[in-house]
Amino acid sequence: MDHWRKGVWIFLLLFIGMASMGCAVFLAAGAGAGVGIGAAEYIRGELKQSYTAPMEKTWQASLAAAEELKMRVAEKSIDNLNQNRVIKGKTDEGRDFQIALEATSKEVTAAKVRIGVFGDEAYSKRIQELIAKNLKQ
Repeated sequence: MDHWRKGVWIFLLLFIGMASMGCAVFLAAGAGAGVGIGAAEYIRGELKQSYTAPMEKTWQASLAAAEELKMRVAEKSIDNLNQNRVIKGKTDEGRDFQIALEATSKEVTAAKVRIGVFGDEAYSKRIQELIAKNLKQ
């Protein structure tokens, strides 16, 4: 009976450890290779990437990415402290999108992209790649 209990505890610990790991997606290839910091993370339908760029430059790069993809921007918001900015609207296919920017320091900005309710990893990657490309210009 004791072996059975030990087995259950080991199984539970392994299950909890595996469940707490996020799904990391690497954007090492393509336009974002030199601009992004570390790996991009695709968790619960949202793709997050940090860039070595100030908020204003990342904001302009994000707006340009949305324009390049023919996304219709319906809302732009900036918080009072200029630490967070959000772009919302519809893709050319009519799905909702959101690009949320957060200044983690004066020279580092995190961009979180969500397409639709459940997310679209491929479309989110394309937006992040365009943001990175626009930051290099």
